Amino acid sequence: MFKRFLWLFCLFAVVFGSAVSADSKVKFTLWHSYVGADQRAEFMADRLAAFAKANPDIVIDEQQIPRDQYQTKLKTMAAAGSLPDAFVIWPNAMCIEFANAGLLADINNLLDKNPVWKNAFSPRALDEFTVKGKTYSAGLGVSLTSVIYYNKAIFAKYNVKFPTTYAELKDAIQVFNKNGIIPIAFGNKPLWPAQSTIFSCLANRMTGSQWLNDVLAKKNNAKFTDAPFIQALNIMKELNDLGAFNKDYNTIDNVQMRRYYYKGEAAMMIDGSWALSDMIANAPQSVLDNTELAVFPDFGGKGDPKVMSGVSGTGIAINAKASPAQKEAIGKFIMFISGEESQRLFPKYYIPISFKSIPIDRKTINPLYAKMLTLIEEHPLITVYDSALNSELTSIINDGLQAVMIGQAKPIDIANQMQATLK
Repeated sequence: MFKRFLWLFCLFAVVFGSAVSADSKVKFTLWHSYVGADQRAEFMADRLAAFAKANPDIVIDEQQIPRDQYQTKLKTMAAAGSLPDAFVIWPNAMCIEFANAGLLADINNLLDKNPVWKNAFSPRALDEFTVKGKTYSAGLGVSLTSVIYYNKAIFAKYNVKFPTTYAELKDAIQVFNKNGIIPIAFGNKPLWPAQSTIFSCLANRMTGSQWLNDVLAKKNNAKFTDAPFIQALNIMKELNDLGAFNKDYNTIDNVQMRRYYYKGEAAMMIDGSWALSDMIANAPQSVLDNTELAVFPDFGGKGDPKVMSGVSGTGIAINAKASPAQKEAIGKFIMFISGEESQRLFPKYYIPISFKSIPIDRKTINPLYAKMLTLIEEHPLITVYDSALNSELTSIINDGLQAVMIGQAKPIDIANQMQATLK
C-alpha cells in the first residue's frame, strides 16, 4: 500500500510539476514589419531563434505584417485599445503620438539599471524614442532614406557625369531619355516612397533644417505655404514632367522598381539603406560592381547640400497594458535584440549599427555596405517627413505628392491643406 501511495504521489508530483512549469512561462505577443524583402527580416528570424534558445521560460507569439500594411493595422488596434504586448514602432512622430496617448510603457528603469548598454548607443538611437523625459525604445540600427544608387557604367557609356546640381540632373535625365534609359527607377504605389526617399531630402534642400521645426512649433511665422516649400513641391512636378522616372511608378512599389535597375534599364534608383540587402542578393554581379552610392545634388535652396534624410531604425515598444511579468520579458528582449551581440550581426545583414564603439573592418565587409557607412560618416542626417509629421499631416503629404506629380493638384493647394490641418 505504501509503495502504491508513493508511486501515485510521484506521478502526481510529475504531472503537477509539469503543469506549473508550463504555466510559469511568460508569454507575449510581438508584431513587427520585418518580412519579405525588408533587410531586417533575416536578422529578426535569427534573433528570435537565439532568444528562444537562451530564454526557454519566455514564449513569443510573433506576427509578421508587411510594411505597407503595418502602420495602418497598428493604429487601428491602438484606436480600439487592443495593441499587442510588444510591437515595432517608428521613432519621433509615431512614438510621440503613442506615448502621449498613454499607450506605451517606458524603459527608463531598464536603461538606468544597465548603464553599459545605455551608454553604448549613438545619441539619436534613444533620443528619437524619448518623449518628455521618458524613453520608450531603442533604435535598431540607422535608416538612410534618400540614397541615390547609380550605375557608373551607364553614366560612362553616355558620357554623363553624376550630377552635383539640379541643372546637371536635368541634363542627365534628358540624355538618358534620348537613349531609352530610365533616368531614375522609382515605385510609389504605397505612397510613402515619394515623401520618404525623395521629398524629405529635397524639401530640406530648399527650406533648410530649422524651417520644419519652426513650422511644427509655430515659431518665427514659418508656414507650409512659404515659398521654399512650394518650390520643393514644384520640383517634384517638374521631375515627373521631365520624364525622370519610369512611366509605371505609381503602379509598382519600391521593391518592384529595383528590377529596372538590376536589369540595367535604369541609370539610377532612389531608395533607402534598407534596399542594400535585396540588391546584394538579387542584382547581377556586373551591376553590383558598377554601383556607386551618393546623395542628392544641390538644388540651390537654403539647405545644406551635403545632408541626407535619415532616422534611427525602428524599435520594439512595450504596451502600457502588458503585465509586469510581460514588461520584464519584453525589456529583456529589447536588450537582447539591440545589445552588443546583435549589433555585431548588423553588418551581416547590411544594417548600419546604432552603437558608437563597435569597430568594423572595412576590408572584410561587402564593398557596398562599406560605401553606405561612408555616406553616414560624411553626410549629416536630417529628419524624414513621416518621422516628424503626425499621422494626419503625413497622409496629406503622401497623397498630395502623388496628386501634384501627375497634375491632379497644385502645390499651393497641398500646402494650404497642411497649414490648415496644423492649426
